[in-house]
Amino acid sequence: MSSLSMDKIVELQAWKLKELLKWREYLGVLVEAVKEVFNDRVEVYVFGSAVNGRLTVSSDIDIAIVLSEVPKSGLERARLVDKIWSVMENKGVPWWYPFEIHLLRREELSLLREAKFTRLL
Repeated sequence: MSSLSMDKIVELQAWKLKELLKWREYLGVLVEAVKEVFNDRVEVYVFGSAVNGRLTVSSDIDIAIVLSEVPKSGLERARLVDKIWSVMENKGVPWWYPFEIHLLRREELSLLREAKFTRLL
């Protein structure tokens, strides 16, 4: 691999990490989007490497949205996540931003017990 290629790779990775570190700036938009999509009682948590301070260039930002009922169908869950993303994109969050959105029932929140997480909503 040429040094020019390596320079470009390093430049791209540095840019990606810089963008990833903006995750806190986008949390308010994410919370607004969740409120807009879900009218019932909902909780939003961030967990994983972002909260633990262990972000790397290949990290994502794990978001848990706790609902009273989560659709059983993967297609329905994907539609809900798509609605959230649609609102976020309209408010300036780039489509490629690495939020990993998990829809959970309250009972499943215990799965995160071992992960450090912070409640947002």
